Amino acid sequence: MAAPPEQRVSTGAADPSRLERTRLRTAALQARAKRIAARADAERANHRSLDAAFEIVDRDTEVGGGIIAGALAYRLFIWLLPFALVLIAGLGFAAGASSTSPESAAKSLGLAGLVSNSIASAAKGSARWYALAVGVPVLLYVTRSVLRGLIGAHRLVWVDVRAAAPRPRAKATLRLLGLLLCLFVLSGAAEAARAHSFWFGLLASVVLIVPVTGLWLLISIRLPHRDADWVWLIPGAILFAAGTEMLELVGAYLMAPWALSKQGTYGALGLAAALLFALYLISRLIVGTAVLNATLWERHIRTTKPSGESTTIVP
Repeated sequence: MAAPPEQRVSTGAADPSRLERTRLRTAALQARAKRIAARADAERANHRSLDAAFEIVDRDTEVGGGIIAGALAYRLFIWLLPFALVLIAGLGFAAGASSTSPESAAKSLGLAGLVSNSIASAAKGSARWYALAVGVPVLLYVTRSVLRGLIGAHRLVWVDVRAAAPRPRAKATLRLLGLLLCLFVLSGAAEAARAHSFWFGLLASVVLIVPVTGLWLLISIRLPHRDADWVWLIPGAILFAAGTEMLELVGAYLMAPWALSKQGTYGALGLAAALLFALYLISRLIVGTAVLNATLWERHIRTTKPSGESTTIVP
């Protein structure tokens, strides 16, 4: 027997609406997250690794790691423009000497995805000497700008004094340019391995963690790190190497194919957005390496110095 209309109305009114259920579920999730955070904060004194993780997150938040990474990503994006000009000229000369297409020359250097696609099309031009003449001095200038950005970012993370920070001189600029080119060569080697087979490329990415770690360690040594010994820069170098290799795998198999497939829809803006996003992730990783090194070193100093002695240097 059907219920009277009054009973049906009252029953329906007693049921919570969808909006109310969503609100209750959100409040329950927030309360659970607060309980987990409070429990984790209470366990910091019992677990050094957990306490170090909290310190790393707190330090990154205090220095504005995301903002610093955005500034670095912008400088790296500007750096890629003259670098592409110089590379275009080099690929054009190499293609002409070997009687191969510029696209094949680009892929043989491991420049796949977004960069190789744009370089291969631009390298078909005839103004190679012009690109070389304009690109080299501009590349040196923007490399100095990248070095200045790296110095400023590490100075903020390490809370370093202004006088202790190295200056972006010509020798340091050339050194950074050479190390960045070495990183690109290693990236090309990994791309060539991935072109052979997926598993061979995965193995190459794992093996290349060692030389990439060494290259970034050489870069980190020349950047502000207070009076920390070079050994305390190794954790960040390992993080950078592992992170960049993982980003390369994601970029090669996910980001680059997706961006190229959407090129007809979004055009150059879509490619630029994908490239900027990738550069931001790399810059975020660079800032993270400095935060990791600085936090671990300061924790070590606190355990070795007297409790009354301060370990923080205020610029």
